[in-house]
Amino acid sequence: MTTNRQTCLLYSRERERRLTLSRSRATEDRGNTSNPTTMINRSSNVSARRVGGGSGGGSNIDAVVIAESSKTKDRRSTSSNSTSPKSFLLPLSVLIASSTLVIMVFGRPPVFLRPLFSSKDHAMHHDSSSLQFQIPSNDDDIKSSLRKHQAVIDQKKYQLTPKRDFPLGWQNYSYDHIRHHFNCQQRSKDMNKPLPTLDDWNFMRRTYTQIVDKNQLWGNEDDAAAANDDDDDDTKKKHVDLVPPTLGYSIYPGIPIPPPYYAKLSPRKGRGLFASRTIHKGELVHDGTINDVIFPSSLKFREYVFSLPRNFACDAAEWIWMQQLEKNGEYHLLMGINISSLMNSGGKDWGDSTSKLVNVLPENEYSGKFYAVRDILMGEEILTDYDVYYTKWSLVGLG
Repeated sequence: MTTNRQTCLLYSRERERRLTLSRSRATEDRGNTSNPTTMINRSSNVSARRVGGGSGGGSNIDAVVIAESSKTKDRRSTSSNSTSPKSFLLPLSVLIASSTLVIMVFGRPPVFLRPLFSSKDHAMHHDSSSLQFQIPSNDDDIKSSLRKHQAVIDQKKYQLTPKRDFPLGWQNYSYDHIRHHFNCQQRSKDMNKPLPTLDDWNFMRRTYTQIVDKNQLWGNEDDAAAANDDDDDDTKKKHVDLVPPTLGYSIYPGIPIPPPYYAKLSPRKGRGLFASRTIHKGELVHDGTINDVIFPSSLKFREYVFSLPRNFACDAAEWIWMQQLEKNGEYHLLMGINISSLMNSGGKDWGDSTSKLVNVLPENEYSGKFYAVRDILMGEEILTDYDVYYTKWSLVGLG
């Protein structure tokens, strides 16, 4: 009996000792984060020793130790997986935002970022071929910067195409082929095209003088001085006109009074002409005989069109027409390089030539003078009929 009690007491003490030892080592393993692999191996060795040398009670203790080690390993694995690159995004975004704010306020990057910026590749500098955009100090500097920027845009907008860049076989292009080359159908469908500016008209006029007729004058101060210097050249004097193309031309020679219309956007038709006052039936509305230019040949027209940028070329192709200047005479290519070319048709496409839409017509198919066929109210659109002039492009070499 005494022996059994002693044996039970020894077993109980040994069990308490092992339990205390296992708890202390489990606590030590939780606190040690430097080497998870070593902790797991140590827990496995302890478990192996206890499984191999203990009794039934020892096995239960060993199971507790193994379970504690497994839980510790799972928690550490979860903790290590939670550290992802996303945890670095917040401080990085704060750094970028603060640096941007410093640049916006002080005009330069923070001290620790300045080595990344140099005078050669700074974002506020450009190469010598472009403008350097800087914050102007006053209104004069702002206006000067805008003028310089606009000058760069205009230089590209009004740049002629050299003949070496013309399409192959341009000398034989038909009228339809020219429009297809410049994709003019798309531009014709744009009902919100802006009205040509004074610079636009002057550019098309200068190009005509340069490509087609060097004796053509348009009424600016240089042309007037040139005409006055050449007293014997009445042809040059006749073309001098002080009315700007944005208003038309002098409808009465020698008197700078424009025609009774002005240009603006027309509903469903795009750019158009509108009566600037009440126009009475039979009154002269447009006189192309003192305003229109004539291309001497289809080859000159092709050279003129292909020298222009795309939008100007499409406008020229839209504004040109063919006409006999006298009965049984030859057909010629004509164009008006002023707002008279913006006159829309109210004929077949919008009704017929006898409808109320058409309010001006030429006196005959050989004339360039247009008269009001009825009273036209102020603000009413000026409409003619394009089909008055016969059109067959092959008769003028554009077939």
